[in-house]
Amino acid sequence: MSFKAAQGYFLKNGKPFFVISGEIHYFRLDSHLWEKHLILLKQAGANTTSAYIPWDWHEYEENKFDFNGETNPARNLIKYIKLCKKIGLDLIVKPGPYILAEYENQGLPEWFINKRETNAHALDERGNIISPDLMSYLSDEFLHFTFLWYDKIMPIIAEHQESIGGPITMMQVCNEVGVFQWLSGKIDYHESVVKLYKTFLKEKYQSIETMNMTYGTEYSSFDEVIAPRGKIKDKQDYCAYYDFHLFYRHYYASYLDTLINKIRSYDINLQLTHNIPGWIYGIAAELPMLISTYEEVMRTRSDIVFGLDHIPEFFSFRNAHSDLACNKILEAMQPYGPVWAAEFQCGTREHHVKSDTTDLEAFYYASLAHGIKSFNYYMFSQGINPKGKGFFGKTFYYQTALESKALKLPLYESIKKVDRFINKEKEDLLISETKSEICVGLYKPYFYTELTTSQMLKEKRLDVAKLGLLFDPRFIREEIFFNGLLRGLQTLNVNYDIQDLERTTVNDLLKYKQLWVTTIEFMDGKIQQLLVNYVKAGGHLIMYPAIPTLDLYLNKCTSLQDELNLQFYKSSSPNKVEAFGIEDLFTVFGEKLIFESEKEAVVSKTKTGEACGIRKKVGNGFLTALGFAFGYTSDEHLHLIEKVVLFDKIKRQAKVSDPDIQFIIRKGEKNSYLFLLNYHNQRKTFTVDSKQVTLNPFSCKIIKQKNRI
Repeated sequence: MSFKAAQGYFLKNGKPFFVISGEIHYFRLDSHLWEKHLILLKQAGANTTSAYIPWDWHEYEENKFDFNGETNPARNLIKYIKLCKKIGLDLIVKPGPYILAEYENQGLPEWFINKRETNAHALDERGNIISPDLMSYLSDEFLHFTFLWYDKIMPIIAEHQESIGGPITMMQVCNEVGVFQWLSGKIDYHESVVKLYKTFLKEKYQSIETMNMTYGTEYSSFDEVIAPRGKIKDKQDYCAYYDFHLFYRHYYASYLDTLINKIRSYDINLQLTHNIPGWIYGIAAELPMLISTYEEVMRTRSDIVFGLDHIPEFFSFRNAHSDLACNKILEAMQPYGPVWAAEFQCGTREHHVKSDTTDLEAFYYASLAHGIKSFNYYMFSQGINPKGKGFFGKTFYYQTALESKALKLPLYESIKKVDRFINKEKEDLLISETKSEICVGLYKPYFYTELTTSQMLKEKRLDVAKLGLLFDPRFIREEIFFNGLLRGLQTLNVNYDIQDLERTTVNDLLKYKQLWVTTIEFMDGKIQQLLVNYVKAGGHLIMYPAIPTLDLYLNKCTSLQDELNLQFYKSSSPNKVEAFGIEDLFTVFGEKLIFESEKEAVVSKTKTGEACGIRKKVGNGFLTALGFAFGYTSDEHLHLIEKVVLFDKIKRQAKVSDPDIQFIIRKGEKNSYLFLLNYHNQRKTFTVDSKQVTLNPFSCKIIKQKNRI
């Protein structure tokens, strides 16, 4: 195939290619207007369009299919595909089985949902159906009917793939696998799931004795083991749930493997993709957790790339860090593929969310500054649902670029402007990079929580205090790591990269002047040793708010503490500390680590004078250990981060007089691009390297310069 993902971006005919796509749902439009929508998309500067192919829409009754518009003109998929080719747009197809898309039953046929004897539904711990449209992914019956659907739709896709002259360049495999579980907190205990879970444990531990030693249990065989359910009461429950999280990552990978293998059997050689949701109410703090649910697929397959759903709803200083953080995390976990947005906000799904054109234009430029390599405007065209098919009603999406009748809305001109910039800069912008001297460590096990603390679960299954622990991993990763450290570094205009600690090496980490890792009480021995080796080899490790002394199953593991010679105890004191000369620095918890050794340089003290932060030389490197939790809620937190950054003489890449202005420099082969971003609701006038610049509210200015030879 001439279109594929490699080297960190998409390639077309061997050259870097920026996919500028617009989502248009043919089944939600008057078929007479299809061509007009596609032409206007092309005229806006796009090179691609994207569409779901709803199973329910085309198999309208069991064994009755329509792809030629015989029963309804809007079912003429063949015509739509040929129109894309005629107009000169590549096509991304998304044939399910799940499409979601606020379509009734998530795109599954109503006749299938209503089958009386079906044994495919996902079941809760009591054996009750969780939801009529939620199927157990690997149940025999669900796969059977899915593959019957594939037998009809895949030959059509194969016939029109780009390798044989068609417009289809990419295909999405299912949609947002695991999203229901994350949102609802409902775990699927279907018999097929439980059977696979026991097989997973047998393969992981080999013997029941090994598992008993890890868990602290006394099972006589794997047959006695049941899938965990209910709240975590003790260490054994915790261990079971941790393995359940690992199993579900394996389960999702097995499901996607099964679909991919079936897809390939139809002689389809398209680039495959899958999208990852995660923004909630304008913040993407949960998105890294959802990225982690696909970690086994990313580790074992390179023929499928994962795209982010970037849906900020509104654009502000409050969520300015979200897209950059998620881009960096995806890049760390998926080094072979591009950072691309499979759903890039274009309009709004909820009528009450007002999506301002100026805000979205600024967000598009910000995303380019933050390393997005391709995207799909979602939704480019508004849709009107076929009768009875809209989950939330008749209209699908508001304030889009095109109204359903193919009339231009205000966002159209903004999109045209952004696309013009991308097309003008072409490959140079696409291959451009930022320079970072700071690395932030990503430790994925801290994100394995969706089964115990889901988005909408009112009662958590995990209470860390009952296990003798202080820190809830979800709180630390969201408020200390994501909304704290990553937001703070970006606010300070300090570039950072992210490395997956489970896939990196000491040499990779030593390319940076600093490594920041937010830690809790547990971490596996291998990563503890990685951090030790990094420090001894000459790195500077900044670690907080805890020193890990347990492994991932809460068994003793003190290699980091021992080899870095750290002596400490837990103590409770007022929430404010003095750190690096900064007084009254607010800490999230009263509990802190108190370091006992007198040899280390104390950098932080409690109100009673106890050392709650130290900096010490270890081998050829340095360790800065802070025994307290802090996010980013005050200027003192920024001052603290900045003082640590300056320890290694890390400088900003430009001199901008207004600290409220965000800036990023991307360097290509020929040109460099300085992005200046005003996230504030007021006009800003400031200087950049002594030159005066004015930025309107929620806007971006790009200064392009030729690189010196």
